[in-house]
Amino acid sequence: MDRNISSEFGQIKIHRKVIRQVAEAAAASVKGVRCVGWQCYGWFRGGFLRFFAMAGTRVRLEKEMKIIVPITVAWGENVVDVACEVQKKVIYHMLNNLNIESLVVDVKIKKVERG
Repeated sequence: MDRNISSEFGQIKIHRKVIRQVAEAAAASVKGVRCVGWQCYGWFRGGFLRFFAMAGTRVRLEKEMKIIVPITVAWGENVVDVACEVQKKVIYHMLNNLNIESLVVDVKIKKVERG
């Protein structure tokens, strides 16, 4: 997967951070998702990850792009349905916002939270 795109005006490079931000925003907009990314790890551990600029959501570039999104699901929601909806929404936003077509989205459910 090549993140470099050519246009008639020059080169465009999409940074991993942008891909991560779009994926996390798409996942957060799904009904039933409480937390996305490093927020799933709690205040202390999440703060530690954030301080050292380690991402909760991972973007891997191999033959095709692979995005691994950790989420916390709200209590009472169907966990599998929420995870599938996150996958659909992330793929939709990657295709429409960044023109990335070849990708795999893995969802890691870190916990179920009441509230």
